Amino acid sequence: MTDLVERFSTESLLLPDRGARVMRPRLRTVDVHWHDYYELCLVVSGEAEHVVNGVARPIGQGSAFLLSPADFHAIRSIGPEPLGCYNTVIDPGLMERQLAGLGRPAVADLPWHTDDFLAAEGDLRRLQAEFEEPRLGGARLIESLVGCLVVELARHQLVEAAVADHRPGVDDELRAAVRYVDRHFREPISLADAARRAHLSPNYFSERFREYTGSSFQLYLQERRLRFARSLLAATSLSVTEVCHAAGFNTLSHFGRAYRRRYGTAPSDRSRPASGPAPGGLGAVTM
Repeated sequence: MTDLVERFSTESLLLPDRGARVMRPRLRTVDVHWHDYYELCLVVSGEAEHVVNGVARPIGQGSAFLLSPADFHAIRSIGPEPLGCYNTVIDPGLMERQLAGLGRPAVADLPWHTDDFLAAEGDLRRLQAEFEEPRLGGARLIESLVGCLVVELARHQLVEAAVADHRPGVDDELRAAVRYVDRHFREPISLADAARRAHLSPNYFSERFREYTGSSFQLYLQERRLRFARSLLAATSLSVTEVCHAAGFNTLSHFGRAYRRRYGTAPSDRSRPASGPAPGGLGAVTM
């Protein structure tokens, strides 16, 4: 991974026994960036354009979003007032326990968005206080508050009766393993890593994975990396080498061959859509 990717990490923002931290920035422009944690943000004042994975949407008071480590984004404020928000950094382990605890109903996969979440401000204020003033049972209370926020935000999402999530014989552990790949594809994960998540032998997991997704594990993993790389190339001015490593590829030659096979063009033949974020590297503000 490049230094650009490593710049936003849980290690620099969270304490070892505190799984979430709330900050109150006032933002003008935050250039394209991503992180190794989950991010929950609630806007309390101002308006902005929020660009997630190259797709822009307006946000304002009451807007909220939850991003995974597989997402990248940028923010540009609109009008004279900066964007005021509660910006929450959440440890991946804590967040994934909460997501797994939502149960069987198929909620649209991350990122999540809503424009009607202002009622959660009280929980975020309390979460901020628990991080800043550690007290007895603080870690447990932080996890409980994150759980409440995740449930409430999930209820604002469209519930999708995805065919894959209701196929007969597809167990929850296999679904969890596929979602693990979807959220950690930029890391050097292997079939054996995913098989352990499903508590299956690698050979049997490989068979089940192909039945479930219609693709081999390696091709599925490569496709996730290529889609991420293509979005980065279109939405940022990062170099091809930076995009290669940010997407999880080990070598530039492998990335170039895979990209050309998938899209019929070299990674260097890039274009930036008009709605994409402004050129630039990572901003100095963590979001």
